[in-house]
Amino acid sequence: MKFRSKQLALLVGISASLFVSSVSADTLRMAYYAAPSTVDPYRSSASPTASLNEHIYEALVSRTDQNLLGTSWHWKDDTTLVFNLRKGVRFHNGDAFTARDVVYSACRMMYRVDGKKNMLTSALSPVTDVVAVDDHTVEFKTVQPYPILTAKLKSLAILPAGLGQVPAGNIQYDDTGDCGITGYPTRAQFESGETAIGTGPYKLEKFENTGDADLVRNTDYWGSSANWDRVEIRSVKNSGARMAGLLAGDFNLIENPTTEDVTSLSGNEKYSFTSEPSWRSIFLILDVGSDVAPGVVAADGSNPLKDLRVRQAMSLAINREAIVDRLMGGQATVANQFAPSYQEGADPNMPALEYDPEKAKALLAEAGYPGGFQLVLNAPNDRYVNGTRVAQAIAQYWSKIGLQIDLKAEPWSVFRKGRSGREFGVFMYGWGHPQGPAQMTSYAFPTRDKNLNLGASNYSNYHNDSFDAAMAKWAVETDTAKSNSYAQEAARIAVRDLPGIPLYYQHSLWAHDSDLTVKGRPDERTWAEMVSKK
Repeated sequence: MKFRSKQLALLVGISASLFVSSVSADTLRMAYYAAPSTVDPYRSSASPTASLNEHIYEALVSRTDQNLLGTSWHWKDDTTLVFNLRKGVRFHNGDAFTARDVVYSACRMMYRVDGKKNMLTSALSPVTDVVAVDDHTVEFKTVQPYPILTAKLKSLAILPAGLGQVPAGNIQYDDTGDCGITGYPTRAQFESGETAIGTGPYKLEKFENTGDADLVRNTDYWGSSANWDRVEIRSVKNSGARMAGLLAGDFNLIENPTTEDVTSLSGNEKYSFTSEPSWRSIFLILDVGSDVAPGVVAADGSNPLKDLRVRQAMSLAINREAIVDRLMGGQATVANQFAPSYQEGADPNMPALEYDPEKAKALLAEAGYPGGFQLVLNAPNDRYVNGTRVAQAIAQYWSKIGLQIDLKAEPWSVFRKGRSGREFGVFMYGWGHPQGPAQMTSYAFPTRDKNLNLGASNYSNYHNDSFDAAMAKWAVETDTAKSNSYAQEAARIAVRDLPGIPLYYQHSLWAHDSDLTVKGRPDERTWAEMVSKK
Protein backbone atom coordinates (compact mmCIF):
# COMPACT_ATOMS: atom_id res chain seq x y z
CA MET A 1 0.00 0.00 0.00
CA LYS A 2 2.98 2.36 0.22
CA PHE A 3 4.73 4.44 -2.44
CA ARG A 4 8.33 3.51 -2.93
CA SER A 5 10.68 6.49 -2.75
CA LYS A 6 12.32 5.61 -6.08
CA GLN A 7 8.94 5.53 -7.77
CA LEU A 8 7.98 8.92 -6.30
CA ALA A 9 11.27 10.45 -7.35
CA LEU A 10 10.75 9.12 -10.86
CA LEU A 11 7.31 10.70 -11.07
CA VAL A 12 8.67 14.04 -9.96
CA GLY A 13 11.36 13.93 -12.61
CA ILE A 14 9.18 13.06 -15.58
CA SER A 15 8.58 15.88 -18.05
CA ALA A 16 5.19 17.52 -18.14
CA SER A 17 4.30 16.13 -21.56
CA LEU A 18 5.17 12.56 -20.66
CA PHE A 19 3.38 12.89 -17.31
CA VAL A 20 0.17 14.04 -18.91
CA SER A 21 0.22 11.32 -21.55
CA SER A 22 0.84 8.58 -18.96
CA VAL A 23 -2.42 9.06 -17.03
CA SER A 24 -6.02 8.68 -17.97
CA ALA A 25 -8.03 11.69 -18.96
CA ASP A 26 -10.27 10.75 -16.04
CA THR A 27 -7.49 11.29 -13.51
CA LEU A 28 -7.57 14.44 -11.39
CA ARG A 29 -4.28 15.59 -9.86
CA MET A 30 -4.54 18.10 -7.00
CA ALA A 31 -1.90 19.92 -4.94
CA TYR A 32 -2.73 20.70 -1.32
CA TYR A 33 -0.96 23.50 0.55
CA ALA A 34 -0.13 21.16 3.44
CA ALA A 35 0.15 17.43 3.89
CA PRO A 36 -2.77 15.38 5.21
CA SER A 37 -1.43 13.86 8.41
CA THR A 38 -3.48 10.66 8.55
CA VAL A 39 -6.43 8.72 7.17
CA ASP A 40 -7.59 7.92 10.70
CA PRO A 41 -10.79 10.01 10.56
CA TYR A 42 -10.82 10.70 14.30
CA ARG A 43 -7.31 11.93 14.75
CA SER A 44 -7.23 15.38 13.12
CA SER A 45 -9.70 18.01 11.93
CA ALA A 46 -7.07 20.08 10.06
CA SER A 47 -8.32 21.12 6.62
CA PRO A 48 -5.91 19.08 4.43
CA THR A 49 -6.52 15.93 6.46
CA ALA A 50 -10.28 16.48 6.53
CA SER A 51 -10.30 17.16 2.78
CA LEU A 52 -8.61 13.85 2.03
CA ASN A 53 -10.75 11.87 4.46
CA GLU A 54 -13.99 13.28 3.08
CA HIS A 55 -13.32 11.32 -0.11
CA ILE A 56 -13.27 8.06 1.84
CA TYR A 57 -15.66 8.40 4.79
CA GLU A 58 -19.13 9.84 5.25
CA ALA A 59 -21.09 11.13 8.22
CA LEU A 60 -24.84 11.09 8.84
CA VAL A 61 -25.14 14.63 7.51
CA SER A 62 -22.80 16.74 5.36
CA ARG A 63 -21.13 19.99 6.34
CA THR A 64 -23.63 21.75 4.08
CA ASP A 65 -26.62 20.11 5.81
CA GLN A 66 -27.31 17.56 3.06
CA ASN A 67 -28.45 14.06 3.92
CA LEU A 68 -25.67 11.50 3.68
CA LEU A 69 -25.99 8.29 5.69
CA GLY A 70 -28.85 9.85 7.61
CA THR A 71 -32.01 10.46 5.58
CA SER A 72 -33.87 12.45 8.23
CA TRP A 73 -33.68 13.32 11.90
CA HIS A 74 -35.79 14.80 14.66
CA TRP A 75 -35.72 15.46 18.39
CA LYS A 76 -37.96 12.95 20.17
CA ASP A 77 -37.58 15.05 23.29
CA ASP A 78 -35.16 17.72 24.55
CA THR A 79 -32.37 15.18 25.08
CA THR A 80 -33.01 12.46 22.45
CA LEU A 81 -32.04 12.93 18.80
CA VAL A 82 -33.32 10.28 16.37
CA PHE A 83 -31.70 9.58 13.00
CA ASN A 84 -33.29 7.51 10.25
CA LEU A 85 -30.54 5.81 8.28
CA ARG A 86 -30.10 5.28 4.56
CA LYS A 87 -30.83 1.78 3.30
CA GLY A 88 -28.89 -0.10 0.65
CA VAL A 89 -25.48 1.41 1.52
CA ARG A 90 -22.37 -0.74 1.56
CA PHE A 91 -18.89 -0.07 2.85
CA HIS A 92 -15.88 -0.36 0.56
CA ASN A 93 -15.34 -3.93 1.86
CA GLY A 94 -18.90 -4.94 0.98
CA ASP A 95 -20.36 -4.85 4.51
CA ALA A 96 -23.91 -3.49 4.73
CA PHE A 97 -24.31 -0.20 6.63
CA THR A 98 -26.57 -0.37 9.72
CA ALA A 99 -27.18 1.45 12.99
CA ARG A 100 -24.68 -0.88 14.62
CA ASP A 101 -21.91 0.84 12.62
CA VAL A 102 -22.98 4.25 13.96
CA VAL A 103 -22.73 3.07 17.56
CA TYR A 104 -19.37 1.43 16.87
CA SER A 105 -18.04 4.62 15.23
CA ALA A 106 -19.18 6.77 18.15
CA CYS A 107 -17.36 4.39 20.50
CA ARG A 108 -14.17 4.56 18.42
CA MET A 109 -14.36 8.35 18.21
CA MET A 110 -14.63 8.73 21.98
CA TYR A 111 -12.20 5.96 22.89
CA ARG A 112 -9.21 7.13 20.83
CA VAL A 113 -6.71 4.31 20.65
CA ASP A 114 -3.85 6.66 21.61
CA GLY A 115 -5.79 7.88 24.64
CA LYS A 116 -5.73 11.51 23.58
CA LYS A 117 -8.74 13.75 23.15
CA ASN A 118 -9.05 16.49 20.54
CA MET A 119 -11.67 18.78 19.03
CA LEU A 120 -13.21 15.84 17.18
CA THR A 121 -13.72 13.72 20.25
CA SER A 122 -15.12 16.68 22.20
CA ALA A 123 -17.97 16.85 19.68
CA LEU A 124 -19.62 13.93 21.48
CA SER A 125 -18.82 15.02 25.02
CA PRO A 126 -22.48 15.86 25.91
CA VAL A 127 -23.64 12.47 24.55
CA THR A 128 -24.48 9.92 27.25
CA ASP A 129 -25.73 7.08 25.05
CA VAL A 130 -26.01 5.98 21.42
CA VAL A 131 -28.63 3.29 20.80
CA ALA A 132 -29.30 1.18 17.72
CA VAL A 133 -33.10 1.02 17.86
CA ASP A 134 -33.16 -1.19 14.77
CA ASP A 135 -30.98 -1.64 11.69
CA HIS A 136 -31.93 1.74 10.27
CA THR A 137 -32.69 3.87 13.33
CA VAL A 138 -30.26 5.25 15.88
CA GLU A 139 -30.79 7.49 18.91
CA PHE A 140 -28.32 9.90 20.50
CA LYS A 141 -29.05 10.79 24.12
CA THR A 142 -27.53 13.86 25.82
CA VAL A 143 -27.13 14.84 29.45
CA GLN A 144 -29.05 18.07 28.83
CA PRO A 145 -30.54 19.90 25.84
CA TYR A 146 -27.86 20.19 23.17
CA PRO A 147 -29.49 21.53 19.99
CA ILE A 148 -26.23 21.83 18.03
CA LEU A 149 -25.63 18.08 18.20
CA THR A 150 -26.60 17.65 14.55
CA ALA A 151 -23.80 20.07 13.65
CA LYS A 152 -21.33 18.21 15.82
CA LEU A 153 -22.25 14.89 14.22
CA LYS A 154 -20.92 16.17 10.90
CA SER A 155 -17.49 15.10 12.15
CA LEU A 156 -18.57 11.55 13.07
CA ALA A 157 -17.12 9.50 10.22
CA ILE A 158 -18.87 6.13 9.99
CA LEU A 159 -16.74 2.97 9.98
CA PRO A 160 -17.89 -0.65 9.70
CA ALA A 161 -18.32 -2.37 13.07
CA GLY A 162 -16.56 -5.37 11.60
CA LEU A 163 -13.22 -3.58 11.99
CA GLY A 164 -13.26 -4.34 15.72
CA GLN A 165 -13.86 -7.36 17.88
CA VAL A 166 -17.42 -6.56 18.92
CA PRO A 167 -19.39 -8.56 21.47
CA ALA A 168 -22.51 -10.34 20.27
CA GLY A 169 -25.74 -8.39 20.44
CA ASN A 170 -26.08 -4.62 20.62
CA ILE A 171 -23.01 -2.50 21.23
CA GLN A 172 -23.35 -0.73 24.58
CA TYR A 173 -22.12 2.83 24.22
CA ASP A 174 -19.84 3.93 27.05
CA ASP A 175 -18.43 7.45 26.92
CA THR A 176 -15.87 6.66 29.63
CA GLY A 177 -14.64 3.27 28.44
CA ASP A 178 -14.15 1.17 25.34
CA CYS A 179 -17.76 -0.06 24.87
CA GLY A 180 -16.47 -3.58 25.50
CA ILE A 181 -14.78 -3.58 22.09
CA THR A 182 -11.28 -4.91 21.58
CA GLY A 183 -9.04 -4.57 18.61
CA TYR A 184 -9.93 -1.03 17.58
CA PRO A 185 -7.96 -0.17 14.43
CA THR A 186 -4.79 1.80 15.02
CA ARG A 187 -3.39 4.73 13.09
CA ALA A 188 -0.89 2.43 11.41
CA GLN A 189 -3.69 0.13 10.25
CA PHE A 190 -5.56 3.05 8.73
CA GLU A 191 -2.51 4.40 6.97
CA SER A 192 -1.56 1.03 5.52
CA GLY A 193 -4.99 1.01 3.93
CA GLU A 194 -6.06 -2.05 5.92
CA THR A 195 -8.86 -0.31 7.85
CA ALA A 196 -9.37 2.88 5.79
CA ILE A 197 -12.85 1.69 4.87
CA GLY A 198 -15.81 4.03 4.53
CA THR A 199 -18.87 4.50 2.37
CA GLY A 200 -17.55 7.51 0.42
CA PRO A 201 -17.34 8.01 -3.37
CA TYR A 202 -13.64 7.06 -3.43
CA LYS A 203 -11.55 4.21 -2.05
CA LEU A 204 -8.03 4.65 -0.71
CA GLU A 205 -5.42 3.00 -2.91
CA LYS A 206 -2.25 4.41 -1.35
CA PHE A 207 -1.27 6.71 1.50
CA GLU A 208 2.28 7.87 2.13
CA ASN A 209 3.77 9.25 5.33
CA THR A 210 4.45 12.38 3.27
CA GLY A 211 0.70 12.88 3.04
CA ASP A 212 0.53 11.93 -0.64
CA ALA A 213 -2.48 9.79 -1.48
CA ASP A 214 -4.05 7.98 -4.44
CA LEU A 215 -7.77 7.31 -4.60
CA VAL A 216 -9.95 5.32 -7.01
CA ARG A 217 -13.64 5.57 -7.80
CA ASN A 218 -16.00 3.55 -5.59
CA THR A 219 -18.04 1.79 -8.29
CA ASP A 220 -20.59 0.59 -5.71
CA TYR A 221 -21.28 4.04 -4.27
CA TRP A 222 -24.90 4.52 -3.15
CA GLY A 223 -25.14 8.02 -4.65
CA SER A 224 -24.27 9.53 -8.02
CA SER A 225 -21.14 8.13 -9.60
CA ALA A 226 -17.97 9.99 -8.64
CA ASN A 227 -16.61 12.53 -11.12
CA TRP A 228 -13.22 10.85 -11.54
CA ASP A 229 -11.85 7.36 -12.05
CA ARG A 230 -8.73 8.27 -10.14
CA VAL A 231 -7.62 11.11 -7.86
CA GLU A 232 -3.99 11.86 -6.98
CA ILE A 233 -3.33 14.21 -4.06
CA ARG A 234 0.11 15.68 -3.41
CA SER A 235 1.20 18.24 -0.82
CA VAL A 236 3.33 21.19 -1.89
CA LYS A 237 3.95 23.68 0.91
CA ASN A 238 5.51 26.42 -1.19
CA SER A 239 2.93 28.45 -3.10
CA GLY A 240 5.40 29.20 -5.90
CA ALA A 241 6.11 25.51 -6.36
CA ARG A 242 2.38 24.74 -6.45
CA MET A 243 1.85 27.30 -9.20
CA ALA A 244 4.90 26.03 -11.11
CA GLY A 245 3.43 22.52 -10.91
CA LEU A 246 0.14 23.73 -12.35
CA LEU A 247 1.86 25.54 -15.22
CA ALA A 248 4.07 22.51 -15.92
CA GLY A 249 1.08 20.19 -16.17
CA ASP A 250 1.90 18.22 -13.03
CA PHE A 251 -1.41 19.27 -11.45
CA ASN A 252 -4.87 20.09 -12.72
CA LEU A 253 -5.81 22.10 -9.64
CA ILE A 254 -3.94 23.72 -6.75
CA GLU A 255 -5.31 25.26 -3.58
CA ASN A 256 -4.23 28.52 -1.91
CA PRO A 257 -2.39 30.26 -4.76
CA THR A 258 -1.17 33.72 -3.82
CA THR A 259 -3.25 36.67 -4.91
CA GLU A 260 -0.31 37.73 -7.09
CA ASP A 261 -0.37 34.36 -8.84
CA VAL A 262 -4.10 34.63 -9.38
CA THR A 263 -3.61 38.06 -10.96
CA SER A 264 -0.92 36.65 -13.25
CA LEU A 265 -3.40 34.12 -14.69
CA SER A 266 -5.64 36.86 -16.08
CA GLY A 267 -5.75 36.58 -19.85
CA ASN A 268 -4.18 33.11 -19.91
CA GLU A 269 -6.61 30.90 -21.79
CA LYS A 270 -5.13 27.66 -20.41
CA TYR A 271 -5.76 28.46 -16.74
CA SER A 272 -8.39 29.97 -14.52
CA PHE A 273 -9.10 30.48 -10.84
CA THR A 274 -12.05 30.15 -8.49
CA SER A 275 -12.66 32.40 -5.48
CA GLU A 276 -15.18 31.71 -2.71
CA PRO A 277 -15.79 33.80 0.44
CA SER A 278 -14.88 31.40 3.21
CA TRP A 279 -15.97 30.80 6.76
CA ARG A 280 -12.41 31.43 7.95
CA SER A 281 -11.90 34.58 9.95
CA ILE A 282 -8.38 35.92 10.43
CA PHE A 283 -7.93 37.69 13.75
CA LEU A 284 -5.50 38.37 16.57
CA ILE A 285 -5.70 36.75 19.98
CA LEU A 286 -4.60 38.82 23.00
CA ASP A 287 -3.93 37.40 26.46
CA VAL A 288 -6.24 39.75 28.34
CA GLY A 289 -6.65 37.68 31.49
CA SER A 290 -3.16 36.90 32.75
CA ASP A 291 -1.20 39.15 35.08
CA VAL A 292 1.85 38.35 32.95
CA ALA A 293 1.32 37.74 29.24
CA PRO A 294 4.10 35.80 27.45
CA GLY A 295 6.19 38.05 25.25
CA VAL A 296 4.51 41.27 26.48
CA VAL A 297 6.85 43.56 28.45
CA ALA A 298 5.90 46.90 30.01
CA ALA A 299 8.16 49.15 32.08
CA ASP A 300 5.95 48.77 35.17
CA GLY A 301 5.85 44.96 34.87
CA SER A 302 2.12 44.91 34.22
CA ASN A 303 0.21 43.23 31.42
CA PRO A 304 -0.98 46.20 29.33
CA LEU A 305 -3.39 43.94 27.43
CA LYS A 306 -5.65 43.79 30.48
CA ASP A 307 -6.53 47.46 29.87
CA LEU A 308 -9.38 47.86 27.38
CA ARG A 309 -7.96 51.19 26.21
CA VAL A 310 -4.76 49.46 25.11
CA ARG A 311 -6.70 46.85 23.16
CA GLN A 312 -8.81 49.57 21.55
CA ALA A 313 -5.63 51.41 20.56
CA MET A 314 -4.17 48.29 18.97
CA SER A 315 -7.35 47.79 16.96
CA LEU A 316 -7.58 51.45 15.90
CA ALA A 317 -3.99 51.32 14.61
CA ILE A 318 -4.80 48.70 11.93
CA ASN A 319 -5.93 49.75 8.45
CA ARG A 320 -8.05 46.74 7.46
CA GLU A 321 -9.12 48.22 4.14
CA ALA A 322 -5.48 48.58 3.07
CA ILE A 323 -4.70 45.00 4.11
CA VAL A 324 -7.59 43.63 2.04
CA ASP A 325 -6.91 45.84 -1.00
CA ARG A 326 -3.11 45.82 -1.11
CA LEU A 327 -2.02 42.59 0.54
CA MET A 328 -4.98 40.33 -0.27
CA GLY A 329 -5.64 41.68 -3.75
CA GLY A 330 -9.31 42.10 -2.86
CA GLN A 331 -9.63 38.36 -2.14
CA ALA A 332 -10.86 38.94 1.41
CA THR A 333 -13.58 40.87 3.25
CA VAL A 334 -12.90 43.46 5.94
CA ALA A 335 -13.99 42.13 9.34
CA ASN A 336 -16.32 43.93 11.72
CA GLN A 337 -16.79 40.96 14.11
CA PHE A 338 -14.93 37.78 14.88
CA ALA A 339 -16.84 35.45 12.56
CA PRO A 340 -17.80 36.26 8.95
CA SER A 341 -20.44 38.95 8.78
CA TYR A 342 -21.99 37.26 5.71
CA GLN A 343 -22.47 33.91 7.45
CA GLU A 344 -25.96 33.00 8.63
CA GLY A 345 -26.40 33.95 12.28
CA ALA A 346 -23.95 36.86 12.26
CA ASP A 347 -25.04 40.24 13.62
CA PRO A 348 -26.21 42.22 10.57
CA ASN A 349 -26.01 45.53 12.43
CA MET A 350 -22.46 45.36 13.72
CA PRO A 351 -20.69 48.67 12.91
CA ALA A 352 -17.37 48.86 11.09
CA LEU A 353 -14.16 48.85 13.12
CA GLU A 354 -12.41 52.23 12.94
CA TYR A 355 -8.94 53.09 11.68
CA ASP A 356 -7.60 56.07 13.62
CA PRO A 357 -3.89 55.97 14.61
CA GLU A 358 -4.00 59.37 16.32
CA LYS A 359 -6.85 58.27 18.56
CA ALA A 360 -4.86 55.07 19.21
CA LYS A 361 -1.88 57.09 20.46
CA ALA A 362 -4.12 59.14 22.74
CA LEU A 363 -5.66 55.99 24.25
CA LEU A 364 -2.22 54.49 24.91
CA ALA A 365 -1.16 57.65 26.71
CA GLU A 366 -4.41 57.70 28.69
CA ALA A 367 -3.81 54.10 29.76
CA GLY A 368 -0.35 55.04 31.06
CA TYR A 369 1.77 53.82 28.13
CA PRO A 370 2.72 57.00 26.23
CA GLY A 371 6.00 55.39 25.25
CA GLY A 372 4.35 52.13 24.32
CA PHE A 373 5.61 48.73 25.42
CA GLN A 374 7.26 45.66 23.93
CA LEU A 375 5.49 42.63 22.57
CA VAL A 376 6.17 39.57 20.47
CA LEU A 377 3.69 39.04 17.63
CA ASN A 378 3.56 35.33 16.82
CA ALA A 379 2.21 34.10 13.49
CA PRO A 380 2.36 30.99 11.31
CA ASN A 381 4.27 31.59 8.07
CA ASP A 382 2.69 28.80 6.01
CA ARG A 383 -0.96 28.67 7.07
CA TYR A 384 -2.93 31.61 5.68
CA VAL A 385 -2.88 33.26 2.27
CA ASN A 386 -0.24 36.04 2.44
CA GLY A 387 -0.29 35.59 6.21
CA THR A 388 3.33 36.60 6.79
CA ARG A 389 2.91 39.82 4.84
CA VAL A 390 -0.22 40.65 6.84
CA ALA A 391 1.64 40.02 10.11
CA GLN A 392 4.44 42.32 8.92
CA ALA A 393 1.90 45.04 8.11
CA ILE A 394 0.33 44.75 11.56
CA ALA A 395 3.76 45.04 13.17
CA GLN A 396 4.35 48.23 11.19
CA TYR A 397 0.95 49.69 12.13
CA TRP A 398 1.63 49.06 15.80
CA SER A 399 5.13 50.47 15.62
CA LYS A 400 3.65 53.73 14.30
CA ILE A 401 1.72 54.22 17.55
CA GLY A 402 4.80 53.56 19.67
CA LEU A 403 4.76 49.80 20.32
CA GLN A 404 8.02 47.89 19.99
CA ILE A 405 7.25 44.76 17.97
CA ASP A 406 9.24 41.57 17.57
CA LEU A 407 7.58 39.56 14.80
CA LYS A 408 8.11 35.82 15.12
CA ALA A 409 6.74 33.92 12.12
CA GLU A 410 7.18 30.14 12.24
CA PRO A 411 5.96 27.05 10.39
CA TRP A 412 2.52 25.91 11.45
CA SER A 413 3.89 22.73 13.01
CA VAL A 414 6.06 24.81 15.35
CA PHE A 415 3.54 27.61 15.89
CA ARG A 416 0.77 25.17 16.83
CA LYS A 417 2.83 23.70 19.67
CA GLY A 418 3.50 27.16 21.09
CA ARG A 419 -0.16 28.11 20.81
CA SER A 420 -1.34 24.88 22.47
CA GLY A 421 1.25 25.36 25.20
CA ARG A 422 -0.06 28.91 25.81
CA GLU A 423 3.37 30.37 25.14
CA PHE A 424 2.04 33.42 23.25
CA GLY A 425 0.66 36.68 24.58
CA VAL A 426 -0.30 37.95 21.14
CA PHE A 427 -0.74 35.83 18.04
CA MET A 428 -2.37 35.74 14.63
CA TYR A 429 -4.98 33.05 14.15
CA GLY A 430 -7.54 31.88 11.62
CA TRP A 431 -10.67 29.93 12.37
CA GLY A 432 -14.20 29.30 11.22
CA HIS A 433 -17.04 26.86 11.59
CA PRO A 434 -19.57 25.53 9.07
CA GLN A 435 -22.44 25.95 11.50
CA GLY A 436 -22.19 29.64 11.89
CA PRO A 437 -20.49 32.36 13.89
CA ALA A 438 -21.67 31.19 17.30
CA GLN A 439 -19.92 27.87 16.89
CA MET A 440 -16.57 29.59 16.44
CA THR A 441 -17.24 31.98 19.29
CA SER A 442 -18.23 29.09 21.55
CA TYR A 443 -14.70 27.71 21.35
CA ALA A 444 -12.71 30.93 21.38
CA PHE A 445 -13.89 33.16 24.21
CA PRO A 446 -16.22 31.62 26.84
CA THR A 447 -14.98 30.58 30.24
CA ARG A 448 -14.41 26.83 30.01
CA ASP A 449 -17.60 24.78 30.50
CA LYS A 450 -17.09 21.11 29.66
CA ASN A 451 -20.76 20.22 30.08
CA LEU A 452 -21.80 22.72 27.40
CA ASN A 453 -18.56 22.26 25.41
CA LEU A 454 -17.75 25.97 25.67
CA GLY A 455 -14.38 27.71 25.79
CA ALA A 456 -12.22 24.78 24.68
CA SER A 457 -9.81 27.19 22.96
CA ASN A 458 -9.98 30.30 25.16
CA TYR A 459 -6.35 31.27 24.56
CA SER A 460 -7.10 34.89 25.49
CA ASN A 461 -7.98 33.86 29.07
CA TYR A 462 -10.99 36.11 28.66
CA HIS A 463 -13.80 36.16 31.21
CA ASN A 464 -17.00 38.20 31.14
CA ASP A 465 -20.08 37.08 33.06
CA SER A 466 -22.52 38.65 30.59
CA PHE A 467 -20.76 37.05 27.65
CA ASP A 468 -20.72 33.64 29.35
CA ALA A 469 -24.42 33.92 30.23
CA ALA A 470 -25.34 34.67 26.60
CA MET A 471 -23.29 31.73 25.30
CA ALA A 472 -24.75 29.39 27.92
CA LYS A 473 -28.27 30.33 26.80
CA TRP A 474 -27.28 29.85 23.16
CA ALA A 475 -25.88 26.37 23.87
CA VAL A 476 -29.22 24.96 25.07
CA GLU A 477 -31.72 27.06 23.09
CA THR A 478 -33.74 25.06 20.55
CA ASP A 479 -35.53 28.01 18.94
CA THR A 480 -33.37 29.28 16.06
CA ALA A 481 -34.37 32.95 16.35
CA LYS A 482 -33.70 33.02 20.09
CA SER A 483 -30.46 31.10 19.62
CA ASN A 484 -29.22 33.64 17.07
CA SER A 485 -30.17 36.53 19.36
CA TYR A 486 -28.07 35.09 22.21
CA ALA A 487 -25.14 34.50 19.86
CA GLN A 488 -25.33 38.03 18.51
CA GLU A 489 -25.48 39.47 22.01
CA ALA A 490 -22.28 37.56 22.82
CA ALA A 491 -20.67 38.75 19.57
CA ARG A 492 -21.37 42.40 20.44
CA ILE A 493 -19.83 41.96 23.89
CA ALA A 494 -16.73 40.31 22.39
CA VAL A 495 -16.24 43.13 19.86
CA ARG A 496 -16.70 45.68 22.66
CA ASP A 497 -14.19 43.95 24.98
CA LEU A 498 -11.67 42.91 22.28
CA PRO A 499 -10.15 39.74 23.76
CA GLY A 500 -8.85 39.58 20.23
CA ILE A 501 -8.86 41.87 17.20
CA PRO A 502 -10.86 40.96 14.06
CA LEU A 503 -8.95 41.57 10.82
CA TYR A 504 -10.62 40.09 7.72
CA TYR A 505 -12.47 37.08 6.33
CA GLN A 506 -10.30 35.09 4.00
CA HIS A 507 -11.56 33.99 0.59
CA SER A 508 -10.74 30.48 -0.58
CA LEU A 509 -8.73 30.37 -3.80
CA TRP A 510 -8.05 27.62 -6.30
CA ALA A 511 -6.09 27.87 -9.54
CA HIS A 512 -6.81 25.23 -12.17
CA ASP A 513 -6.91 24.19 -15.79
CA SER A 514 -9.44 26.24 -17.72
CA ASP A 515 -11.26 23.15 -19.01
CA LEU A 516 -12.41 22.37 -15.46
CA THR A 517 -15.43 23.69 -13.60
CA VAL A 518 -14.66 24.20 -9.92
CA LYS A 519 -17.40 24.86 -7.40
CA GLY A 520 -15.68 26.51 -4.47
CA ARG A 521 -16.49 25.61 -0.89
CA PRO A 522 -16.69 28.12 1.96
CA ASP A 523 -15.13 25.59 4.35
CA GLU A 524 -11.93 25.69 2.24
CA ARG A 525 -11.88 21.95 1.76
CA THR A 526 -10.62 20.66 -1.54
CA TRP A 527 -12.09 17.43 -2.82
CA ALA A 528 -12.61 15.82 -6.17
CA GLU A 529 -16.39 16.15 -6.27
CA MET A 530 -16.16 19.94 -6.45
CA VAL A 531 -14.26 19.56 -9.74
CA SER A 532 -15.73 18.44 -13.05
CA LYS A 533 -14.92 18.64 -16.73
CA LYS A 534 -16.60 21.35 -18.78
